[in-house]
Amino acid sequence: MNFKILTLPKSKTQICLHRDRSEENQEIVRITTFVIDTSGQELMLETVGQFADAGSARRFVFDYSEESAKRFLEECLQEDRISLVSPQL
Repeated sequence: MNFKILTLPKSKTQICLHRDRSEENQEIVRITTFVIDTSGQELMLETVGQFADAGSARRFVFDYSEESAKRFLEECLQEDRISLVSPQL
């Protein structure tokens, strides 16, 4: 699996995963979402994971769950100290 979109049920936030290659030609998976903070700004949150091979990256995308997506969003919000308009995750 090369691409997946998960929607968190309470907030309706969509988390997108997709396989890619880095500039160094390494297998990576980008995990991305867009949120609106309390000041009304739309922010893009993203993290990138590097993998040893294409199979590992595909399995990561396939196995990524709603619970994983929720944790990703919570960690990004805490790390960047972002408050959301609708804080329910």
